Amino acid sequence: MVTKSVQHTNKKQSFAKRSFSKVQHIVEKYRTIRAKKITSFLKRVMPIAKQDKHVDPKDNGQFKKPFAVKKSHKNGSKKLVTVKKENVTLGKLLGSGGFGSVYLGSHKKETLAVKVMHKVTKNPAAQLESFKAELNILEFDHPYIVKFLMATPMELYDEGAWIVMEYAGDRTLQSVIGDRTSETLSPVHRIKFALQLASALNYSHQHEVVHLDLKPANILITSDGNIKLGDFGCSQKLEVDTKIVSPTQRSFLTGTFAYRAPELLKGESPSKKADIYSFGITLWQMLTRENPFANENQHCVIFSVVAYGKRPAHPDIDFDPFEECYRDLYTQCWSASSVERPSSAELEDVLSVWKKHL
Repeated sequence: MVTKSVQHTNKKQSFAKRSFSKVQHIVEKYRTIRAKKITSFLKRVMPIAKQDKHVDPKDNGQFKKPFAVKKSHKNGSKKLVTVKKENVTLGKLLGSGGFGSVYLGSHKKETLAVKVMHKVTKNPAAQLESFKAELNILEFDHPYIVKFLMATPMELYDEGAWIVMEYAGDRTLQSVIGDRTSETLSPVHRIKFALQLASALNYSHQHEVVHLDLKPANILITSDGNIKLGDFGCSQKLEVDTKIVSPTQRSFLTGTFAYRAPELLKGESPSKKADIYSFGITLWQMLTRENPFANENQHCVIFSVVAYGKRPAHPDIDFDPFEECYRDLYTQCWSASSVERPSSAELEDVLSVWKKHL
């Protein structure tokens, strides 16, 4: 296995050396990429992408400085702001899950989203872990991640826990995918959303947090047409030394099986590459506008994904050069081996270049 891996790597490296002198050549020759791994494509454009290291999909390809975490504590960490329930007015129900319900809320004339944890649940321990997981993004400050604002302190958790977040709208990528009559998911839209999502993942991974429940239903679409990654209730902090989740934390991991990486289905420790697998399934879903493994038996799917490398079927369409490269990208993201999947940083770099030259 090691020899094959080395040979495969050498082949990719030799192919990468035959790089084009200009990014435009990549666009003009999409069709030549069809039979190549997207890692070759990444290696070809990475030197160019690194010249534009501070690329932001929000500003047509450029931003002036890297995203920063707001500091509000003497030790450099952000202090948890305690929510005072009497100052928050709850409005209509936006959605509900196994551990809590999300309401439209207002606080000092500001519109917010408020997650109210259920007081009675079938798995209180898992609910508590989910609440703690949401606190993983306390310090996050990124344009494509839902901002965490306030929460109930742990000492008052048993009295009813609330999490207050920015309100990013009630439309999700899942609803956009499902609405074939009024919504469009053109190549331009797909690359825009993919780039913004890769940027959000890269930021989260730089802070050693893995999402572990990445799917269109957890991606909000704002009124200005950008995405916001939300619902970090399954997220985990990685161990600094090993870059994997501590075994003591893994018993409470949930998430939707259709988007879960094979190694997670096998009970292995999560890593950043688990999110990349989910990213690949999401790219596929934006193209096909279908739900992965719809109407299939869950246990059969899980077994087939792990044992036989089962993946959602490629759409029966005539792939043009762009779609061929797009297909190669999501196929590489859902590789059975996590080592073969690109990192979130690589995805952000290559998608930034791709977006500029569509």
